[in-house]
Parts: sequence; structure tokens; C-alpha cells
Amino acid sequence: MSTRFIYARTSTTDQNVKQQADYLLSKYSDAEVYTEQLSGKSTDRPVLNEVLAEVKQGDTIIVLSISRLGRTTSGVIGLVEDMKNKGVHIVVDDLGGIDVTSSMGKLVMTTLAAVAEMQRDEMLDKQRIGIERAKAEGKYKGKQQSPETIKKCKEALRYIEDNKMSKEKAAKAAGVGIATLYRYIKENNRD
Repeated sequence: MSTRFIYARTSTTDQNVKQQADYLLSKYSDAEVYTEQLSGKSTDRPVLNEVLAEVKQGDTIIVLSISRLGRTTSGVIGLVEDMKNKGVHIVVDDLGGIDVTSSMGKLVMTTLAAVAEMQRDEMLDKQRIGIERAKAEGKYKGKQQSPETIKKCKEALRYIEDNKMSKEKAAKAAGVGIATLYRYIKENNRD
């Protein structure tokens, strides 16, 4: 007996993956649902890997759009080809439920995967240009550390000062990466 799997993915935790999953589940109510909130720049994602390991010949993976599978043409094409060889169908809902492992589906999928990759490249170019402009204007501060990270860095500094721990041991004890601690020290002019 074949099984249908919904794979819903958003790139960040700020996006609502549940909404995507609920929408697909409303159309494919008998499907098992898997959700993931991770960038699509690589097809090596824990939940996706779990789905790919579980599917067998005759099963179907359902996604909202091609971009949910991945953001690189080669990655998406490779994944689809692997599933086709395994006898697994991949249905893309926003393409009218087309099976991209079919000949016609492969043509459509290849074109859309290339468009998704182009859009990602354009987004990164715009981001790079914006960062360069902000740096030139003295407004760029880089990725800001979260309050939780700052708290852990301060805790690590207390370990260093009070217990005479090395920076490496203090970072580990506070549960923060050593590179993050060094960056905090540098940005706050501490030694």
C-alpha cells in the first residue's frame, strides 16, 4: 500500500510552516505531515532526509512548490531523479498537482528550479549591495547577538574573572561558542 507524505518547509522560524502544512493537509487529508524550518540552499536537511529514507516505491511526496524542495537547480533535479529511480512520485501543489517525476513534470520542474535559483542569487546580490552601501555610510553593524547570547557571554566573562578559567573553558561552561565569545569581547573592547 502506498503512502503520501506532505513535506512543508519554510526558510526561517519567522515564517509560518504550520499554515503551509495545514493548507496541504486540507487537500491531501490522508498524508503524513513533515515540517521543517531550514534554508533550502542545500537538500541535506534533517526532516527531508527522514522523509527520503522512509519513502518506498509507489509512495508520493507532496510539496507546495518546487522551491520547498530546494533552491539550487542541480540539488532539486538530483533529488527528483533519485526519487524517480526509487519509484517515488513528487507532486507539486501550486503546479496543479503535477508529478515532477513524469516527463512533462520534469520539464516544468527544471525550468522552475532554475528560476528559484536565479531568484535566490538576485536576493543575495541585493543583500550584498545593501550591506556594502550600509558599510560605506557607517550604518552596518553585522549580525547582532541575541539577548540570550549576550547573557551567556557575560556569564563566560564572569567565569574567566572569578574562576580564572581559560576563555575556551568559560565559553563551554556558559554554553556559548568560543568564536561568539571572542567576537563579543572584541566588539565590547574587553580583554
